[in-house]
Amino acid sequence: MGFQNDGALAHFSADVRSALATAFPGRWIGRGGPVNWPALPSNLSCLDFFLWGHMKSLVFASPVDSDEALVARIAVVAGGIC
Repeated sequence: MGFQNDGALAHFSADVRSALATAFPGRWIGRGGPVNWPALPSNLSCLDFFLWGHMKSLVFASPVDSDEALVARIAVVAGGIC
């Protein structure tokens, strides 16, 4: 599940952090959480983190023999997503 806050200020309460820690132990990104979110917005969103993780799991589903094979596999995976 991803949430884009569209410019709204981040909510930071003990109740919210407790609920996130229960629902997503060790996996949620946010201020005061197990994975810190930067104080200033970056050019990467939660959806970008999902995309790169998903692509990595597909690219490295089996061992890669060479740099050329890695580049080719990345191109195939990226082409399949679009």
